[in-house]
Amino acid sequence: MINCIAEFATHDTERGASLALQDETGRFLFCLAGTRHHCPPGELFYAGIGGHLEEGEDWLSCVHREVKEEIGVDVDILSSPVIWYVPQHGSVQKVVITDFPQPFALHEMLRLSDTSSAGHLYHIVIYKAYLSNKPMVFPQEECRGVIALTKEQVIRGLERKPSLAELQDEGAKIIVGDEYIDRRTRVYPIGTAYALAQIFRLDDSL
Repeated sequence: MINCIAEFATHDTERGASLALQDETGRFLFCLAGTRHHCPPGELFYAGIGGHLEEGEDWLSCVHREVKEEIGVDVDILSSPVIWYVPQHGSVQKVVITDFPQPFALHEMLRLSDTSSAGHLYHIVIYKAYLSNKPMVFPQEECRGVIALTKEQVIRGLERKPSLAELQDEGAKIIVGDEYIDRRTRVYPIGTAYALAQIFRLDDSL
């Protein structure tokens, strides 16, 4: 049983914070893999905006720092009335924790193969947030671009690898970075994007 974030992401584990970030249209925003990440030829992953919790940093400080570093603007964090737990293995479930503001989800993922801790569990605390300003220029090594997906597109990411052109034809939008990315590139979710797809597939009312 998880009663607080500290029990989910203990000091002896790898920890990070990320965002279930929406724009004014209700679409969900994700970063497209930066140049430092190794993806299959012709493919890129998309993931939540966020990053590693630094020593002595609290969760909200981590979120605000990471979003400014990755997309150059800040966001409004919202406390979630429902909290989801998305384990690496097992069923997605609702949990009750004492922290405030309450995160939207707690997710366990395996570290990517291009990291020094490949194969280890990474504990992600995901907060709900809204973006009122357009993202700005960001380091290409971290994030090639920002894509906005409909909730249905987030869910369908579990079962397909569409091209950016196909997603745009369905209503997605590359908010920043369109000039750097081939529209034929196929994309797939990891981390927060994967966790949100699991949650939305279970509860489409969110």
